[in-house]
Amino acid sequence: MGRTKTKKRSIMVIDDHPIIHDGLKILLNAEPDLRISASARSATQALELLAEELPDIAIIDLSLCDSDGTYLIQKVHSRYPHLHILVYTMSEEKLFASRTAMAGASGYVMKTAPGEELKLAIRTVLDGRLYFEAPVIKKIENARNGRGSGMPHTAMDTLSNREMDIFKLLGEGLDTVSIGKKLKISRNTVDTHRINIKNKLELGSSKELEHLAFQVIREGRLPEGT
Repeated sequence: MGRTKTKKRSIMVIDDHPIIHDGLKILLNAEPDLRISASARSATQALELLAEELPDIAIIDLSLCDSDGTYLIQKVHSRYPHLHILVYTMSEEKLFASRTAMAGASGYVMKTAPGEELKLAIRTVLDGRLYFEAPVIKKIENARNGRGSGMPHTAMDTLSNREMDIFKLLGEGLDTVSIGKKLKISRNTVDTHRINIKNKLELGSSKELEHLAFQVIREGRLPEGT
């Protein structure tokens, strides 16, 4: 009698960098139990593909050409609540993991992690378990058990998703006009959000805000108290 083949679990990769798609195909299609069944390079394309056929898990980057990944996670989770979602991104886990978990993600892996960690995360999430740092898992469990919302715990956690979008783009070096074009909002709206962010983080000037954003987003440093 022939050996029974292991059924491969299907994966959709949602990322706007072709090299990520190529690399993950090589890494994951070689596994006996995993296969990439669909690839999307934008949130729009991802939603179109998901409407045609659901994979077992969606791997989503937080920086997409036409949307913030957190918004996409919220939308996908609301439409397909049983679909497993794993974040795979360059954005710092300590800054974004809780936010993505509350949006509906079940795990978070930095792109700087080794391939074996990504495979472990995929299998962990497919098994119905969470793959986050321990403090994030504790927040999620507390929220699910009715012991608080799980957020916020720091000043940074008080930022709305839109404010976090703007904070992230400030850290990437974009000015107000460029941020408005990127997010398709007016300059006045960006300025209003910048003021709100500055007040929430108790910063004295726009220069301080830009410096902090650079530290957090580009250097991966989160100063105490934020």
